[in-house]
Amino acid sequence: MLLEKICSIQIEYKILLEKIVDKISTDEISNPILDEISIFWTTNQEIVDLYLRNLSSSQDVYAFTAATFLDLDLLEHYPFMLLGDVHILDDQVSIYANVVANGGDPDFLHRVKKQIINSVTNNIQILTKYGNHILILPLRSLNKDHQKLIQKNSTNVFLGLFKNKPKSIEEYLATYKTIDDICNGVRDDVDKKLILSDTDDPSKDFRERLELALQDNNLSMVGIRSDGFKFFTTVYAFIYQALDVIFSCATYNIIPYVRYGVAFHYLLLLSFNFSEMKEITQIIFKCCLARSVYRQFDNDRIQDVDFELFCAVVKENNFYPNLLSAFSNQSLEKQSAKEIHQIVGEKLHEFYCLLDQRRSI
Repeated sequence: MLLEKICSIQIEYKILLEKIVDKISTDEISNPILDEISIFWTTNQEIVDLYLRNLSSSQDVYAFTAATFLDLDLLEHYPFMLLGDVHILDDQVSIYANVVANGGDPDFLHRVKKQIINSVTNNIQILTKYGNHILILPLRSLNKDHQKLIQKNSTNVFLGLFKNKPKSIEEYLATYKTIDDICNGVRDDVDKKLILSDTDDPSKDFRERLELALQDNNLSMVGIRSDGFKFFTTVYAFIYQALDVIFSCATYNIIPYVRYGVAFHYLLLLSFNFSEMKEITQIIFKCCLARSVYRQFDNDRIQDVDFELFCAVVKENNFYPNLLSAFSNQSLEKQSAKEIHQIVGEKLHEFYCLLDQRRSI
């Protein structure tokens, strides 16, 4: 009954998005339209929460999250289907709508709205073509009660990056205004752990990396604010996103499928704070498997492969159960990154051979 209701919600959401897409321009979307999206998920929140909490413990559920959208043109939905039993796309439209509702810098909100427009179009394509395989649900927007806890923990982690830990963000902003302030104040053991952008190279000098990161065009949204504020904006956002993913996924025992390298870095980095919690350590291990599958997956091998055929071969040959069984100890403490990479590569090669055999019939 719950699954039937969820399927009905997917149909209703597709209808809503199709209605919305006719009302938006290429770079603007009105707040009343965003309110419709928020109201839709608020109305269905109880059903979605109940569905996620009642998924069988024998099933592994993967959520494509911490990314702007699932890129169908790059065939990102193919490797996603290799893992688990249930596949969820964490609805970025819902997340972005909440960001806009909270207000902020006009230029920043304009950028967010453009991302919403792209995500609306992407969601419609997924629900139309792949709705039988992928559910779109507002995973990270469901439990708003978590947000204060996540904010508190994110703030604590950020402030803890400094030798003389500030008592508040306000004290940090008053103390750390320049790149010199940050470089002199940050703890010696954390500068190599921080990733500041997609192109950041942790092997380089921290000051050089910081100067490059703060020149990023994406930070123009913060106007003439200090470098200390820009550093806070950058790093705090990564910390918050990682903790949001961990808390949301742990709530429902869902495994995050994270394609974005910086997001994965912070997710893995902060997950060590939960090393005593067995459920989370298992989730993170499987998240690492997913990351390895994503990075090693060869799109050239499936360029002309029908998606339904691909999914059938995955299921018929038990790719995911066979992958898990290859690890006697499903723990990052027992399995090195090199071992994970090697085993995943071998299993993918076996799968490509099976897929080629099936296509030749």
